[in-house]
Amino acid sequence: MTSNTPAPKDGPELLDERPVGGILVHPFALLTAGIGAGIVYLVANHEFTRTNARNVLNWHLSVLALTAIAVLTFTLGADELMIGSRVVDWSLLGPPLDTIVAVVGTLLLLLTGCVWSLTWVFTLIATAKAILGDPWNYPFAREFVNRASRTSREETV
Repeated sequence: MTSNTPAPKDGPELLDERPVGGILVHPFALLTAGIGAGIVYLVANHEFTRTNARNVLNWHLSVLALTAIAVLTFTLGADELMIGSRVVDWSLLGPPLDTIVAVVGTLLLLLTGCVWSLTWVFTLIATAKAILGDPWNYPFAREFVNRASRTSREETV
């Protein structure tokens, strides 16, 4: 009895559909804080690799933006800053606004820590999905690098 469905590809034929770069870009980005994903996105020729690199780059840019906002908010709400061995009075906002901003900054810093921890989990999920041939969109990631960019580039292996 024959089937009309094609047999699953393995070996070199499988790598035509899912190149190793499209799979390894996730752990590579984790080890390079997202910089590696940007490099892979810029030099990749295969659509699968570019899609995975774009997804992980959008995640890392989102995490970086959240981190910058959290640090800025926390610093803005701080009354004093430790610079070297001395404490400098740093109050751009008056009370009680500085306290409210400091609390919001603290909460954002806690959220940022959780998000950085989620990056490890999301990297494992995205790598597993890429192995199975499915590019995974990281949840909550802003689309800094959109799908329309570089569409004129030819897809090669």
